[in-house]
Amino acid sequence: MSHTSESIPVLVLTPPAGRSRAEQWLARARSAAAADLVQLLSRIDHVGPIYALCAEQTDGQYLAGLGARLFDGGSEPFHFGEVLAGFARRLNPGQLAYFGGSSAPLASADLLANAFEQVRESDHPLAVVNNLHSSDWIVLNQCQVLDRLTQRLPTDNQLGWVLANEAGHEVISLAPSAATRADIDTPADLLLLNGHPGLGSRLTEILATSPEEGLACVGGLRRILSTPGETLAVIGRASSHLWSEIERRTSIWVRLFVEERGMVASGRVERGEVMSLIAMALEEWGPQAFMDNVSRLAGGLVWDTRVWMSHRGEWPSAADRCASDLGWFEEIADPELRELTQAAVEAAIPVILGGHGVVSGGLYALLEGLEAGAQKKGSHQPVR
Repeated sequence: MSHTSESIPVLVLTPPAGRSRAEQWLARARSAAAADLVQLLSRIDHVGPIYALCAEQTDGQYLAGLGARLFDGGSEPFHFGEVLAGFARRLNPGQLAYFGGSSAPLASADLLANAFEQVRESDHPLAVVNNLHSSDWIVLNQCQVLDRLTQRLPTDNQLGWVLANEAGHEVISLAPSAATRADIDTPADLLLLNGHPGLGSRLTEILATSPEEGLACVGGLRRILSTPGETLAVIGRASSHLWSEIERRTSIWVRLFVEERGMVASGRVERGEVMSLIAMALEEWGPQAFMDNVSRLAGGLVWDTRVWMSHRGEWPSAADRCASDLGWFEEIADPELRELTQAAVEAAIPVILGGHGVVSGGLYALLEGLEAGAQKKGSHQPVR
């Protein structure tokens, strides 16, 4: 049965802001990205109404001013699976879409419209996600299936994986690119978006306030990616597709250390099963020696430190994680993370620390931004 005449309601979620200096800067960017997203979705045919569930009242007011309807998520504490299933029950739609508020800062109207259209036209259970292994947004039909999956969805990361592997849905995971993988989870994700032509107007304004030290690191990475024969080290949950994109778009060497892909979606983090050889080396050498060794191997480093954090088993606070991603080691309470961050800041090479996004959407955005910049200057060749 086709659903071509129906519109698909959308739920947009925005998280708590946090109180630290680093968290507040990230929160302003997430608010701007959510506003850009609501405006983008409102221009797509057969999409809506758009509902917003916001942890911060100011975000709710901001998005309501752009036409979003405020949604009451129900009882505390917040549980993602229960909220999404409750949204489906209350609206009783056969189809729905969910977006993290900052989950699509570089998505185009055409890309999103095509995702909605595939779901609307499907006559069998179908979901379209930006990433199967770590979903940030989804469009799906037959959403009544969510009722029996609530406890398997503590966060949105598991959405695509659980639907595909436990619910019998066909799940289309869109091809990796900055448009499908960029998500502002960390300050480093945000920094790596600088210079990309697909940014919305509100987020562009926030990026103009980026900390100088973070921009300096990103500038160092741009230099490496643009210099033939340079070497970049990438540590964390990177994909083979990212490696091929770096090789296709640049003339540099890549040292890729991949560990624990899908650790959240598969439940390994929750079960305490994450194991990292890089973390073991860090424990053996210490942060300073570790950075010295990496500096001898590569001219720059992009590191998904959340694998190390999960291996360690002691998850730092959001304030500490955000400060680490910006290199503000003086503001970090966790002694191990503070020491690691200081070693990264003082390393002989530019180092970007962050979450999964830095070895996914962030690097895609940096590569695409470099290529767009080269074309703007009159060159239509890949960055070399």
